[in-house]
Amino acid sequence: MDPRRLLRWLLLLLGCCAWTALACGQAPLSERALSAPSIAGKSHFVLRDKLRIHLWQKCQSGQEARAARAGKVAILVHGATWSGRPDFDLQIRDYSLMDHLARHGYDVWAIDIHGYGLSDETDEDWSDTASATLDLEAAVEYVCQLREVSHVKVLGWSWGTQIAGLYAARRPERIARLVLYGTVWRGMPEWKNTPLPDTQYRINTAESARNGFIDGQFEPDVLEAYVQAALQADPRSPNGTVIDVATKLPLLDPEAIRVPTLVIRPEQDFVSTPEEMLEFFGRLKSADKSYVVLPDGGHAILLEKGHRRFQEVVRGFFDRP
Repeated sequence: MDPRRLLRWLLLLLGCCAWTALACGQAPLSERALSAPSIAGKSHFVLRDKLRIHLWQKCQSGQEARAARAGKVAILVHGATWSGRPDFDLQIRDYSLMDHLARHGYDVWAIDIHGYGLSDETDEDWSDTASATLDLEAAVEYVCQLREVSHVKVLGWSWGTQIAGLYAARRPERIARLVLYGTVWRGMPEWKNTPLPDTQYRINTAESARNGFIDGQFEPDVLEAYVQAALQADPRSPNGTVIDVATKLPLLDPEAIRVPTLVIRPEQDFVSTPEEMLEFFGRLKSADKSYVVLPDGGHAILLEKGHRRFQEVVRGFFDRP
């Protein structure tokens, strides 16, 4: 075919595609890509008793004030081994919970408890639960003042449920909604026999990053991306949680939690039994409470194949007025 004739056919085809998109109420692909909201990330530091506590924040660019007016400010609290960013903002496909919330209008923050991630370390304590709760309190106060809001929404994962739950019981006026995911309560009986550490930190390994994932429920490249991000952020972790788990459980009193609460239990979660979590849920004193069992996945379902359903459940509860 004559090159000039071929060019005319291509231009005609492109024009038809653009017209079809407009006729269906959509902009052409190039315009839709350009109009997609960009999500910006930023590090913040708040002082708590001379410790710098790191917060990783994400929001659609320039939409922080709008999120605050809509009551869409959320703080995420990590577990006992890995810090906030690898847990909640893993940058592979659509696995980032932070990006999911930000795309839906949230100003979302992930805390690093002291001794984790980019937060300061101290030899005055081993980052136990009671001390970690003070970190969260400082973070909530910082975010509330910065965004000029009176309360925020909080999610805790694993050990983070202890921190978030204790804080919610202490400062209910600061919590709009609370999500407890992978909740630790009484703990497994064998945990009581855990040898107590004699050093402040433990060295992390790739194998420890893979723990909690359920065979057949994860995508291999996602797991390996998580292992790499987790070890880079936290080559070692404080042992305060190990001591708490072996000697102090239960730390949470569900009857002291009176804020709107969602309990999420993955079907194959190893940190609790269904009976234990149903009892915990039944003893919550909030009149606004929900209980969700997510099928198939395990303790790390937010990074497994069930992550989309997990994201929707969390956002659905956070979105309630």
